[in-house]
Amino acid sequence: MFYQYKINENAQSAYLQGVQEEQEAERIAKQEAEAAAEEAAELALQEDTESSSFYQKLSKGYDVNILIVGDSIGATSGASATEYRWTTLLDSYLTEQYGSNVTITNVSMGGNASYAGYSRVMMLDDGTDYDLSIICYGQNDSTTDFSLYYETIIRAISSKYEKCSIISILESSQKTYTEKMVTIQEICDYYGIPIADTIAPFSENYDSYTDDSVHPNDAGQAIYAETVESVIDNMVEADTGFNDYNLTPINVGATAFDNFRYISADEFERTDEVTYTITGLSISGILGIDYSYQSGDNLTEIYVDGELFVAPTVTFNYDFSQRHILIVSNDFTVENEIKIVFSSSELADEFNGIIFSWE
Repeated sequence: MFYQYKINENAQSAYLQGVQEEQEAERIAKQEAEAAAEEAAELALQEDTESSSFYQKLSKGYDVNILIVGDSIGATSGASATEYRWTTLLDSYLTEQYGSNVTITNVSMGGNASYAGYSRVMMLDDGTDYDLSIICYGQNDSTTDFSLYYETIIRAISSKYEKCSIISILESSQKTYTEKMVTIQEICDYYGIPIADTIAPFSENYDSYTDDSVHPNDAGQAIYAETVESVIDNMVEADTGFNDYNLTPINVGATAFDNFRYISADEFERTDEVTYTITGLSISGILGIDYSYQSGDNLTEIYVDGELFVAPTVTFNYDFSQRHILIVSNDFTVENEIKIVFSSSELADEFNGIIFSWE
């Protein structure tokens, strides 16, 4: 009897062990299936994200990254507080309207023209793949070569961020559709870029939307946000996909900006309080400089291979310093050495670097 009991006990134990093993196998299989399903879902999401434009991402509630490149209006000057900036209002609207996590990077620089926008885009190295870029220039640009420099911004964005959508703002400060604003319209029509026109809504009562006749105040900031939001909403509703910007440029000279090299001040030797020198350079193309204006006259002497090449003087009639990126020469060649001599140590202290562009 005892023997029979042990046999039954062993049989029951073996049965329970088999059940446990079967349950464990089922548990593992379920985990593996769930992991495979999760991996497949993540892969599908990644593929869908990669194949979706900025506007399509918004419609699906995906995360989006926005780049703002512009002048002081792009930098939201005129707003009384952060919460009234047009970029802050835009961020809040898109988050609430579409449920997306919106990240905005603003590289706008007050007082600067479109060449600075091209340079800022080409200099940017933050590892972000931007979904939308908003361009906001015109106030500080001259009509001379404006089309060329504005187009270089578009080409810089499209070359660095292949799937980045673009919106161009017509700045309210122009008050009317000036030659520069018409130029932007023509360029955008050529590239298929939507326009956020702030001139029209400001014209209803211009003085109520700005306190200094240029920069939008809080009410004006709201108009900027609403105007851009309207463009985005329309593009989302139309399920707008990617735009292929790889067209022959309008301006033949635009290809001369396709290649870019930034040499920071740290790569120069500062030989005295006002002088920077760098040797071992052999390059031709377009030369730009990045430094901050000081109050008063700002003289910069640039020597190339021992000879004075150019000595631009800029008078800055403000009681603060302001960073500027500007072209020094459209036809520049150096075989070995560049020496830059500033008119003051204060000016030299805020030298950031030089820029080379070439075809």
